[in-house]
Amino acid sequence: MTMKIKFILPDFYLWEEYADLLDEYTDGGPWTLFREYATAEEFEQVIHRTNRAALGIGVGEHAPCVTYWVRDTETDRLIGAVNIRYYLTKQGFDTWGHIGYGVRPSERRKGYATAILRMALEECRQMKMERVLIGCKDDNAGSWKTIEKCGGVLENRVNVIDHDGTPQFIRRYWIAL
Repeated sequence: MTMKIKFILPDFYLWEEYADLLDEYTDGGPWTLFREYATAEEFEQVIHRTNRAALGIGVGEHAPCVTYWVRDTETDRLIGAVNIRYYLTKQGFDTWGHIGYGVRPSERRKGYATAILRMALEECRQMKMERVLIGCKDDNAGSWKTIEKCGGVLENRVNVIDHDGTPQFIRRYWIAL
């Protein structure tokens, strides 16, 4: 089955769809950091913050990054998001790398993650990157199998402190472009 997906920039008209996507996340993971959509003004701030990050504004010690939301063009539904950092800070190098992606829970195990990662890698190629680093939680077999399917070569496992203060292992993979 061929996935028909496209990357779209975050935009205010997607408020209800984005809220629906986030409502599926109950694990307290990184998506919950973007749950500030209770009002139109709060959602607009999410859009501003996300799009400013592509310009390097307000990213602090993080690298500038572009965030795309991912739409399945056959079902016309938001199914996830991808974040691409075109260079790494020390923190990015030590942890999550150049690309982060996620698929809404109801759409997992359908091939979306692989399609998203392949599209993100193509964008990295177009940006003339030679290779990319991708990190994922050690206990997320679906994610590391996706990375390996897309050419990822495991460099190591590192212990990091998660956003909630708990230690966890992440796997760090390199993909040659």
